[in-house]
Amino acid sequence: SRNVPFLLQLHNSHSIVEQRQWTCLQNPKDFVQRWLQEGSTKQQCIPKIEILMKTVGVWFLQQPAAIVGGLGTIVLLLPPLIRVYRTCMISARIRVDVLVLSWIAAVYIGRDYEKRRAKWTRSTTTTVASPTRQEQVEQPSRPTTTTDMIQNEVEEEEEEGDENMSLVDVHSVTSEEGDESVLDEQEGGVLSSPLPQHPANGGISCWSIPDHDIFRVRGASYLHDRVKIPSAAAPFYCRGVDIWLTDNPERHISRHPAVLGGKLGDHDTFVVNFLLPFGNFVAYFGIPPMDKFPSKLGNVWTKFINGDQQYRDARLKLLPLVIDGPWIVKAAVPGTSPALLGKVIPLQYYFQSPSQDQKGVYEVDAIITASRIAKGILSVVKGHTKMLTMAFAFIIEAAEEAELPETVLCTFQMHSIHLEDCPQLPECNLDEMTV
Repeated sequence: SRNVPFLLQLHNSHSIVEQRQWTCLQNPKDFVQRWLQEGSTKQQCIPKIEILMKTVGVWFLQQPAAIVGGLGTIVLLLPPLIRVYRTCMISARIRVDVLVLSWIAAVYIGRDYEKRRAKWTRSTTTTVASPTRQEQVEQPSRPTTTTDMIQNEVEEEEEEGDENMSLVDVHSVTSEEGDESVLDEQEGGVLSSPLPQHPANGGISCWSIPDHDIFRVRGASYLHDRVKIPSAAAPFYCRGVDIWLTDNPERHISRHPAVLGGKLGDHDTFVVNFLLPFGNFVAYFGIPPMDKFPSKLGNVWTKFINGDQQYRDARLKLLPLVIDGPWIVKAAVPGTSPALLGKVIPLQYYFQSPSQDQKGVYEVDAIITASRIAKGILSVVKGHTKMLTMAFAFIIEAAEEAELPETVLCTFQMHSIHLEDCPQLPECNLDEMTV
């Protein structure tokens, strides 16, 4: 009966250990995803040696004789251990002034490393000759890291359909508008609207158009075999990207006269506005004429803009891919399959059809600030934006066989974002503005 409390305590400790060991066996991806879903993980991994020490410690406390024997053993072994240490240990002496100088040098090198790296990146990037506009459209640059990531998963398509070739002329508008994004000299290096297009600005704080085949979408027989294929070219072309810093992120930002350099109303545009805790992250995509759409995607887009809130929430998907970045971001953003935005993030739609007086503007607001999971992912990504290259694709889900195969609707890619260089959103009473 005296050992009953001890056995109960030992049983409880083993159950806690098994639960914590299960946490330790998870890979980084599962661990980060669980942390994002549950807020913060309060349990910590306990090494096996610590578990053994705690178990032995509890047993020793229950056995006074074992304590006395253990202390005696330590006293007997201590002298020979000291002799072995003095014989085998190699000692070294260093002057105090030399030690202090080495510390100062290490601090200086570590502080100056990031500046040297940024300067070297700018100098090496600017020495590369910029391709012509037509070359940028027909042969977009592909990062080596992207090829390494997908070479074991997909094979590059050998032929392109006539529908994809018809989109080249539409995509040529991207380079014309992207060339106008430069540093605003009057604001002391603050970026203008929209952000520069890669490789401008030394490849830092800029955007580009990723290769469409890095995104995997539902194939023609997906409802039967669940097979995904590389996507065809996106019909929407990226007109530009803005990152506006503000303490009060704006909804229906299409009304603001400063967005896209004041040229939003020049073309029919699909706008995706992410409301972040520190500002607005906005991407603008030009909408081609309906005869330029792939036949099935045209019907999908028409049903999307004419559908209600529930229909749109159940169809709009986002597929993010980390092209290059730290492992912690890759774990938080797996990029293996697209996610329905409306399931985890509140969405608002501000659709304005084209008329004789103005172009059509179709804005989707993704309110990141209202989603705990989305804010958790953002907190991981925000701390590594300077080292991050990330691609995004928006997809309207094909839920019926007549709508398959899927095609990405629009794509864009961000490179090494320095948030401190992004512009402040000019103050404006949007309630008095119209698109």
